Amino acid sequence: MNTDAIIVGSGIIGMTLALTLSKNNKKVVIIEKNLSNNLSAIRTYAISEKTKIFFEDISIWKNIENINELNEMHLYYREYNNDSFINFKKKDHQKNIGYIVQSHSISKNLVENIQKDKNITIYDNCTVKTINNFTDGIELSTINDELIKAKYLFSCEGSKSSIKKTLGFENRYDNYGSKAIVFDIKHEKSNKDTAVQLFLESGPVAFLPITPNKSSMVVSIKNKFIDKQHFNKKNICSYLEEITNNSFGKIELISNIILFDLIGFDSESYKNGNIIFVGDSAHSVHPLAGMGLNLGISDVIEINKNIEENVHQFGSTRFFSNYARKQKIINKKARQQLKLIEKIYSIENSATKIFVNIAMKNIQKSNFLKEKIINHANNNISFF
Repeated sequence: MNTDAIIVGSGIIGMTLALTLSKNNKKVVIIEKNLSNNLSAIRTYAISEKTKIFFEDISIWKNIENINELNEMHLYYREYNNDSFINFKKKDHQKNIGYIVQSHSISKNLVENIQKDKNITIYDNCTVKTINNFTDGIELSTINDELIKAKYLFSCEGSKSSIKKTLGFENRYDNYGSKAIVFDIKHEKSNKDTAVQLFLESGPVAFLPITPNKSSMVVSIKNKFIDKQHFNKKNICSYLEEITNNSFGKIELISNIILFDLIGFDSESYKNGNIIFVGDSAHSVHPLAGMGLNLGISDVIEINKNIEENVHQFGSTRFFSNYARKQKIINKKARQQLKLIEKIYSIENSATKIFVNIAMKNIQKSNFLKEKIINHANNNISFF
């Protein structure tokens, strides 16, 4: 079988890339080991304005269900009160400040669009057996002994990319010395469609509003605090009630708690010949700003730009060189920004606390600075 592009991985990034390539009149084959698992996975994402606009461009945004448009975002330092507090209000800045969407809503809509797209073929329950990376294209065989030839292979498999492992590519890691727990809660009092980030000594705690009385939680915990009893299933809700001064009323756990290590990384290269790495196959960042998916979509936007600009002949090993070079710089800077923010907010000494409190009070007073921060976040924390 001959095609323009092979995409390995049918997560949100892989499927978005497939629709983007199809929009540019490219034939695409997606190889996925378990599509039903992707569709059943439930994660909660913060979506930026840049990502939303791109989803509109590929005609999927309007059909995504249960999008929660944020009214406000609140940042707190150490205490849940107005002494060290920054708030961003949509009505004050006349700008969207973000959207909260669950992964299965996005994935369901992507699959529906892909199934109707004549340029895209999905091989489900399928994995890669061999890859030959020639100067004029890719030859790949699957575990089902299907031979596929393409101009490019895009790895969208996530952080444990088997293709990267096969090529012997290394990642450059940032170990944050922390773990994260994610789970969903329901609460007695409304969240008023407000996202909350509370920077504690143990690490940042994020409330992402799914509905007025339901939120998704991302709790980062430094390793030295991980054994504290309030982070277990029995005590987590009373702990959240305590650190928020009962602002959400009675809190109840409504999902399992998932624990994972917090590690950021950047691939040593985003391409090898005609093999291209995209999204979590290429990079990963600290979850404190909810930027992981948005940075992956920025990768797809840049790939789309490379195709539209058409500087080199499609099929050339140089065609996606601009993507690989530019996104590596952008994603490295994004990782460094988030690492710096996390580091500043986690330092425990009186001078730093005074500095952070003064800085937050000054930002809170300045609509100019707050608008700059909103614009930067809406551009997926890119300076380009």
